[in-house]
Amino acid sequence: MKTKVKSINIYGLKPGMILTEDLVLNGLTLVAKKIALNSSMIKKILEFYPSDTISIYEQEQVAIPISQNSRQENLIETENILNHFSNRIGSFLNSIEKNVELDLTEVRTMSKEILDNLNDYNAILKSIANSRDIDEYLARHCVNVALLSSMLGKWLNFNKKDLTLLTYSAFLHDIGKTKVNQTILNKASKLTKLEFEEIKKHSIYSYELVRNIPYLDESVSLGVLMHHERLDGSGYPLHLKEDKINDFAKIIGITDMFDAMTSDKVYSKKQNPFIVLEFMQHDCMGLFDYNYLTTFIEEMQNYYTGEMVMLSNGSIGKIIKIDTNNIARPLISVDSNFIDLSSEKDIFITELIP
Repeated sequence: MKTKVKSINIYGLKPGMILTEDLVLNGLTLVAKKIALNSSMIKKILEFYPSDTISIYEQEQVAIPISQNSRQENLIETENILNHFSNRIGSFLNSIEKNVELDLTEVRTMSKEILDNLNDYNAILKSIANSRDIDEYLARHCVNVALLSSMLGKWLNFNKKDLTLLTYSAFLHDIGKTKVNQTILNKASKLTKLEFEEIKKHSIYSYELVRNIPYLDESVSLGVLMHHERLDGSGYPLHLKEDKINDFAKIIGITDMFDAMTSDKVYSKKQNPFIVLEFMQHDCMGLFDYNYLTTFIEEMQNYYTGEMVMLSNGSIGKIIKIDTNNIARPLISVDSNFIDLSSEKDIFITELIP
């Protein structure tokens, strides 16, 4: 039977529809053909594609080979998995809020899935960068921090046991926020000193919830308790310094900050990851473990090289090279030309394109 094709206005696109041709902009593929569209792809088409109509397959006729496993398909699969994780953690957080006895079955299961099966770090980092509803922040933040922490633990050559315990601790690091006054937690305006002191108690609340779980290694609860401590003693709740801080907490502190700064929250807009990495490199060296932080920054640069970005002049380009000393201003390829953002001071990256 011959496959049927039809033309459709871009505002009529729906998840699951499949393009007959690659959508190319400035010489780069915006969305690939023969991939089922999701909401993120549709948003990208509506924002950036200049034509009003595109061609799609009629869904009942299309046959996509199962063996095809492009990067776009990997991203869709990863996004679905992480959304599922977020829903599971959301239910876990709801049970804590209702004072149901803590059951770590879900956390243990998801930690194993992350460590054994989620190895496409490009897709994971793209999924983390995707915009999502602010209401989903806490649950998805726990998932993102667990993913980023497990990645950093692997880059640091942690053994399997420590990777597992680190991932538990990262999943659980913010569960105490369920015990914080939600009006304060979700306040959009600047917090008063007293309100901020209440927010800071979340790490203690998290610790109190975790430390009584039977047969759970103490390193997990200490990672939860200390994830806001800083090497210079400026952190909280104990103002610990240097080697007094648990190693898991040192890692979670880095990944927690990165995900928080690259996510939309009720009180702040997300920043692009290049700005955040540069900020962490220049402003946080005395706060975080030097080896952990430099490893995180260098590895993240490697995974962002080759990704597509939107520039402030409206161009879409591909990152060719990132200068470690000037992370936010890499070399970009745009339509067979090169733009060196280190010398083009009036142009900058506005966002990473999933």
